[in-house]
Amino acid sequence: MKNLLIITQRVDGEDDLLGFFVGWIREFSRHFDKVFVITLAKGNYQLPENVFVYSVGKERGNSKIARAFNFYKYLFQLIPKSNGIFTHMSPIFAVLAWPVAVLCRKKIILWYLHKSVTLRLKIAEKIVYKIVTSAKESLKLKSQKIFEIGHGIDTEYFKPVGVLRPLTHGTVKILYVARISPVKRIEVLMETAKILKEQGLNFNITIVGRPIMSGDYEYFEELKTKTVEYGLQDVISFVGFVPYSKIAEYYKDIDIAVSLSTKLGGTDKTVLEAMATGCITITSNKVFARYLGKYTEDLIFNYDDPKDLADKIQAIVELTLEKRETMSRFLTDIVIQKHSVSRTVGIISALLK
Repeated sequence: MKNLLIITQRVDGEDDLLGFFVGWIREFSRHFDKVFVITLAKGNYQLPENVFVYSVGKERGNSKIARAFNFYKYLFQLIPKSNGIFTHMSPIFAVLAWPVAVLCRKKIILWYLHKSVTLRLKIAEKIVYKIVTSAKESLKLKSQKIFEIGHGIDTEYFKPVGVLRPLTHGTVKILYVARISPVKRIEVLMETAKILKEQGLNFNITIVGRPIMSGDYEYFEELKTKTVEYGLQDVISFVGFVPYSKIAEYYKDIDIAVSLSTKLGGTDKTVLEAMATGCITITSNKVFARYLGKYTEDLIFNYDDPKDLADKIQAIVELTLEKRETMSRFLTDIVIQKHSVSRTVGIISALLK
């Protein structure tokens, strides 16, 4: 019998940041007889009968001492029954699980894609079997243990629906999905909207996301003020929080998706989700050049350059429907080939069996 232990932050299909991981767990359940999940907190989810979720109690308000006790109780209970351990995002999970894993002679694989190289990550790198990530550019850490396996996009959930429509008449629908935060550079989109409005384009922009950290709230107020100053109240709408279970509907109802936050880094999950649904997706992240092929010049704009982004949007609007449909199919196929959850989870599962 092949069993897997997963350690993660949250199991909640409604969570806007981690809701996707329920789909990962579901995919793991196809590769193992039983999947055990230790999580800091749990919410709403639907998973197969061979998946067993154990929360240490953060959602119940348990103290840190109680959570630590529960964490190790579950480790000693579940690691001996498992063939391997998969820790998601947090290096500390790998560090804390390592003593029990060593006693039971089990491999640990860590998924990580943050740019920050912390002491915990450096320690985890020494003790885990592999570090898996979406693309090596997602990590500044240098290690022979790093294994690139794609981003794990649920291409059944994020999939094209219907056909594209002509953009030369009617309102061009533009979507931006991300946390409301200064690092996301949303003011660039404001500047772009101002340019597009001056050029006479009929468009609207939907911004999905919410402030989370303390500094984000002040930034959000600045964005709303700027919307009024630029006279964009009629073209920009802030939707706020959207649960993961609803986000695909937004991609399926728009024409162009935009990503702003980095000029070079890992493969942004929201960009890949938009591509999977067939959205024409424009990004400033040059890492995507490896996937976009002949469309690189069309879909990558200069970082922090609202004029270049406006030019890219106008160029997409002027494309024939046939050319946009060809581009759309290309983007969907790339995600299926390189970043599908079945591919990503399949690789991890093979490494742990």
